[in-house]
Amino acid sequence: MSTDTLILPVNKQLLDLFKRYEAHTQVTPEQYIEALLEKTQPTLQAVVDALDESGGDANALAQLFASKMAQMSTAAEPVQS
Repeated sequence: MSTDTLILPVNKQLLDLFKRYEAHTQVTPEQYIEALLEKTQPTLQAVVDALDESGGDANALAQLFASKMAQMSTAAEPVQS
C-alpha cells in the first residue's frame, strides 16, 4: 500500500506535550498520530459517506451519519449465543 505524507504544523505547547509523552511511553508523535488516525478512520468514513449521500440536506446528513455510526457499532458488537 502506498503512503502519502501529510505535514501538520503544531504549536510549541503541543510539540512539548508530544515530547513529554514520548519520554514516558517511547511512542513518537508520528506513531501517536498514525494510531489516532487509524482509530478514527471509520468515523471519518461515515461522515464523508453521509456528506456524499445527503445532497446538502442537513437533516438527511444528520440521519445518514447517525445510521452509519449505528451500523458500525452493531458490526463491532460480539455475537452472543
